[in-house]
Amino acid sequence: MERETMAKRHKEKAIREIAKGSSEHQFCTHTRLHAYTPARFYAFTLTELLVAIAILSIMFTLLFIPMTQAFDHARRGRIMANLQNAADFALEWMVRELTQVVDVFPQERVNTNGQPLNLLDDDDSPTDNDTFSRLDFVARFPDEERVTTPPQRWSFQVITYYLRRADPTRPYQYMDSVQPANRRQIFRAQWIPDPNNDPEPTQQDQQGRWIVQGGWLLPNLEQLGNQLVSHNALTPADMDVADLRFTVERSPSQDPRLRKPVAVVIELTIRQPTPGARIKGGNPNETDVPSLFIRRRVRVVLQNVR
Repeated sequence: MERETMAKRHKEKAIREIAKGSSEHQFCTHTRLHAYTPARFYAFTLTELLVAIAILSIMFTLLFIPMTQAFDHARRGRIMANLQNAADFALEWMVRELTQVVDVFPQERVNTNGQPLNLLDDDDSPTDNDTFSRLDFVARFPDEERVTTPPQRWSFQVITYYLRRADPTRPYQYMDSVQPANRRQIFRAQWIPDPNNDPEPTQQDQQGRWIVQGGWLLPNLEQLGNQLVSHNALTPADMDVADLRFTVERSPSQDPRLRKPVAVVIELTIRQPTPGARIKGGNPNETDVPSLFIRRRVRVVLQNVR
């Protein structure tokens, strides 16, 4: 019995010593590792950085393209809205005055040398014919209830719509280059014909065109001087009037004097460079991408013509 008790005590003592020794060994080992092992810093490898940069580049590209397209569409939308507003303003002005027309002067006109009407637009050659880009008429305004009457000895005033460069002293230029752009505009002039210098057309040539002189042929009505009552632009200088055409519909008659005007058809095209457009081939009148433009066509019935 005593032997069993002693053996049990020895066994428990041995277990305690083994446990104590194992704990001390673990403590010493852990202390030595922290005391003598150098510190380690964790970081990305070069391969991981390159992969991250590539992924970010792809993501930025995928986001940048839609953003650029959205900004471009916004700029195009603003330009189209401005073009529409400019065209509507010019047409509203012309339609309002044409509804009060009492007479429209003939468009088919030449000078005494047989040369047709040549306005200061994109082509200044003598053979250029801008007959349908100008309209001369007499109007009765509602606030006066009579035909516009000038002072002194003149019998009437004439209102003229015509096409001209913003700066008539410089050639036509669509895009900014060495010099700023010089685009075409619609101008309105109200002037007083001089019976001596600007007689009403009464003679025709063999082709049926009216032979005129003076203010009826001037490409720039600002040169009229004292005869000019008012002169203003109906379209802004930063837009280009690519096309302007007035077509006068007249009643059928063998006698040209009895062919009364019935209606006026206005055809108008205004354009502006597309955002980011550049000069093509060194020519400031051509662009590498098509321009933004708007077209309008209006028919005005002349109800006051007798």
